Amino acid sequence: MLLLPVALATAPADRVPTPRPEPCIVLADANPCEGEVVQSQGLGYAEVRLALNGVIQAALYCPRPEGMDEVRLTYELLVGCDGVVDTIEASDDGGAPDGYVSCVASVIEKADFPAHDMPDGMELTYPVDVAW
Repeated sequence: MLLLPVALATAPADRVPTPRPEPCIVLADANPCEGEVVQSQGLGYAEVRLALNGVIQAALYCPRPEGMDEVRLTYELLVGCDGVVDTIEASDDGGAPDGYVSCVASVIEKADFPAHDMPDGMELTYPVDVAW
C-alpha cells in the first residue's frame, strides 16, 4: 500500500477546481428518556458517486504508464465532515508506477463532497480501473 500526501499538484489535477470546506453538519441532541435516537448518516451512494464522477475524467490526462494496457487501483479516502478529502491511500496490484498512482490520487482528492454529520470523517473505498 502506498500512502500519498493529499497536497499533490500535477497538471491533470489543475483541471479540477479545489473544493472549499463547508460547515460540518451537527446532529441535534436526542432525548433518550423519550425514546429519541440520533445517528450519523454520513454520505449516501448518490452523493459519493456525483462527487467522484465530477473529477475522475481529469485523471485521463495522467500520462499512460509505459508498457501497460490496463491499471487496477483502489483508493481509500477519508472525507472530512466539511466535504474535503483529508487523506487518500492507494493500493495497486498491477504494478503501476508511483507517479501514475499519485497523479490519479491528486485528481480524486479534489472531489467536492457535500458536508456531512460524521465528525471523524467518512471512509470510502474507490476502485479505479483503466484500460487503454
